[in-house]
Amino acid sequence: MKKSAYIVGLFSFFGGFYMGGKMLVDMINDYQTRADRNSANMMLFNEWVAFLYSGGRVERYFQENHYKRILIYGNGFAGTRLQQALEKTDIEIAAVMDKAAHADVDGAVIGVDADIPDVDCIVVTPVFSHAEIYDVLSKRTRIPIVSISEILNREAP
Repeated sequence: MKKSAYIVGLFSFFGGFYMGGKMLVDMINDYQTRADRNSANMMLFNEWVAFLYSGGRVERYFQENHYKRILIYGNGFAGTRLQQALEKTDIEIAAVMDKAAHADVDGAVIGVDADIPDVDCIVVTPVFSHAEIYDVLSKRTRIPIVSISEILNREAP
């Protein structure tokens, strides 16, 4: 009886040790992903400030490419700042698409499974996951898809 209790205890200990280690590795990987995402966002906003200090205007990219009506992918900090930057311009934001879509007061935020409205361009604001988002969107539409980072780097005066 004592031998079977010892074996059960031993298996429980090593099973718990394994599961605890697996959970710790998952937590570390999650924290690393968050740190990488935050770093990418920090670099984006650094680019944006440098762009603004050099006299850049975000709307210039859209005007030069004859994009009058756009869809913004991402309702986070960068997407919100892009909306503000285009607020008093002739560029119309048809909608904002976000994977965590919550109904907005005007209903302008749509989910990623929603139909893509008739727009001239899609701007992806989450720079950390741009490639993944681009792959998904490019399978759904032939509308030009650009990263906010590309706009800021390409349009510095």
